[in-house]
Amino acid sequence: MRTWSPAAIALIAACSGANTANTPDFTLDDSSITRPQPTPLSPLFIGSGGFGYGYGSAFVGAAAPQGMIKAGPDTSGAWGTINFLHFSGYWYEDDTIQGFSHLHLHGTGAQDYGVLGVMPVDVFDASRTTAAGYASKFDKATEKAVPGRYDVTLSRGNIQVSIAALAHTAHHRYTFDKAVTSGHVVIDLAHKLESGEIKDVTVDLDPATRSAIGSFRSVGQMSRGFGGSMIYFAMRTKQDWSGSVMWSNGQAPAPGTHAAGTAVGFDLDFDLVKDPSPVELQVGVSLVSTDQAKANLAAEMPAFAFDDESTTSSNAWKQALSTISFTGGDASAQAMLSAAIYHLYLMPSVLSDADGSYVGLDGKVGKADFRYVSDMSLWDTYRTLHPLYDLVAPDRAKDSARSLVAMAKAGGYFPKWPIATGEAGTMIGSSAEVVLADAYVKGVRDFDAEGAYQIMRAAALGTTEPAKGRGGRNQVVQYAQDGYVPGAVGGSVSWTIEYGQDDFALANLADALGHSDDASTLRARVHGWQKLYDPKSGFLWAKADGGSWSTQHGEPSLASGDFVEANAWHSLWGPWYDADTLIKTLGGKDAFVAKLESFFVQGKADYDAVDWVTPGSLSRAAMRKYYWGGNEPDMHSPYLFALAGRPDLTQKWLRWIEREVYSAGADGLPGNDDGGTMSAWLVFSALGFYPIAGSDLYVLGAPMVPHAEVLVSGGKLTVDAAGVSDDQPYVQSITLNGAPITQPTIHHADLAKGGALVFIMSKSPKL
Repeated sequence: MRTWSPAAIALIAACSGANTANTPDFTLDDSSITRPQPTPLSPLFIGSGGFGYGYGSAFVGAAAPQGMIKAGPDTSGAWGTINFLHFSGYWYEDDTIQGFSHLHLHGTGAQDYGVLGVMPVDVFDASRTTAAGYASKFDKATEKAVPGRYDVTLSRGNIQVSIAALAHTAHHRYTFDKAVTSGHVVIDLAHKLESGEIKDVTVDLDPATRSAIGSFRSVGQMSRGFGGSMIYFAMRTKQDWSGSVMWSNGQAPAPGTHAAGTAVGFDLDFDLVKDPSPVELQVGVSLVSTDQAKANLAAEMPAFAFDDESTTSSNAWKQALSTISFTGGDASAQAMLSAAIYHLYLMPSVLSDADGSYVGLDGKVGKADFRYVSDMSLWDTYRTLHPLYDLVAPDRAKDSARSLVAMAKAGGYFPKWPIATGEAGTMIGSSAEVVLADAYVKGVRDFDAEGAYQIMRAAALGTTEPAKGRGGRNQVVQYAQDGYVPGAVGGSVSWTIEYGQDDFALANLADALGHSDDASTLRARVHGWQKLYDPKSGFLWAKADGGSWSTQHGEPSLASGDFVEANAWHSLWGPWYDADTLIKTLGGKDAFVAKLESFFVQGKADYDAVDWVTPGSLSRAAMRKYYWGGNEPDMHSPYLFALAGRPDLTQKWLRWIEREVYSAGADGLPGNDDGGTMSAWLVFSALGFYPIAGSDLYVLGAPMVPHAEVLVSGGKLTVDAAGVSDDQPYVQSITLNGAPITQPTIHHADLAKGGALVFIMSKSPKL
């Protein structure tokens, strides 16, 4: 999901490339890869760079798996802090740290959080109450990130910073230069990302207990629609303070123990002659209350034990990451896959406190006997991340399902993009339906599926408006009447496609729950997108309520108001949940494959024309007009070849995507990771199969490396593809536990039992 300013859109769209419809096909070899292959980065930095629409937006810092706390640097550089390079607060090319904040999103296309800023400084005066005064350059060579911990040295004052994080807490350790006699820690409660706002700040200091307690309202680009969320915090230091000052409301720093209002912050001084040991600060956070923030801190960090806490976080990561492992391939492949697996567990964020307390969508405090999660980019994650949880992390899938049901029961509808304590309402469709259906049909059933279904049914099929509205189904009445969302609604083609996806998934859930009549009604609506197909142009376009075309049918490679985050080329492949009908509508298998191949050939030419070398190149930043690996509406498209009887083309184009669209560099993701969506795409594709979201089916592809092991509910699934490489990208045969697989799809239950999935690879396609 991406939210851009008009100026940014104009800047990036200026580089659109030429139509390359007559570009010849290619043979996959080293000469076909035009993108320079970088020296592999440490995995946690992969995807933290890129430019414009190619910005991965990966969080860099210290976090526990799905932790509420994501403590890391917010940076600036040649492009300042412009939002489209700082959705996560960090951009790899920057050279300045503006502070370390405690809450971040991962991989999104809009800003939020980036709050509760902390910065160590060697000298303090009134000029250092804001980032403009306390920011520091840093040397990339000193920057290190491993799961659960982040380290860097600030050039200003030569201060070594180490941060370890657990679920609700962060531990900072600052080692000052030996020549410094007085160290300072600035806590800037006005710290925010560019598009954010801080309100309702209050803080109290207690020098006797070396602690600070406070709260503020964080209003970000995502959370602004519901007024933002209250953030409560508790801090304490290991050492006594030699002094402190506070400021607020434009007043100069002065001694005190309470501050409130705007532009609030305080500085803590430490006598390094008296105690030259590293200065240590612990921070606990809650969305419920200051008492809960203190309780979280006491539960997770009862003592100052930085190394133990770092080890605890590291061990939690080892357990989370152990469910998938890849063996073989080159260093770049291993780095890419390590980064991708790590990214799977940054969001959704566990927002319930150590005792299970959380704030629901109704604003009331609830108590969960599960991990209540939010920060869910559902329009993105329903496609890959949540299906991957269903396979390899069913407990986390259950947390997501239970949390969504709790939100719906509290709010009266299923959210589209829940963040913190509210619903951002971003994007289209009712993606929670797909997430819950996918979980249920794959055996994740420890949630109130029937209760959830009744809320979804009322929104999707009910003729009476639900009391709290229909959530993401707000266009469904017209859709049910016409078979499509009319063109008066912006992005109506995309809305229609998403409603078809939602109906497809909800029909599968209805069947599984025994509501066969509902399932039949929903399945009949899945084909509504066909009414928007124009056989003359060969694409989908918006129609008015009466059935006439709403708009002139322009160049299909250009964005238009008929679509959301897409153009006509991207959107043509959207109804892949209805693949048989889509293939037939486009003229049958041969015609379908020819058009899809043209889409990829032109897409490759588009990528070939990118200037990957020049920093800030607009060609790197542009929207991709044909295949766009960093965009959800067409990210599944290579798997359509297999469904049309040409698995060899799925295999060929997957290899190209893995080698050229993804990389082991800072720009290693093809666009915003969207809460792990793009990373999950790479993991699935590397395993050799890909989910049809909302169903129990996967489409078979080709593994990326020779061996993988996946821990599933039935034990261990091994995936072998001996000899797979650029020279041998094609699959000759597939077996599961020795039995041949001759269909392009495989059922979840077959994989979840474990066993051996074996791909026999070859230089030549099997035709």
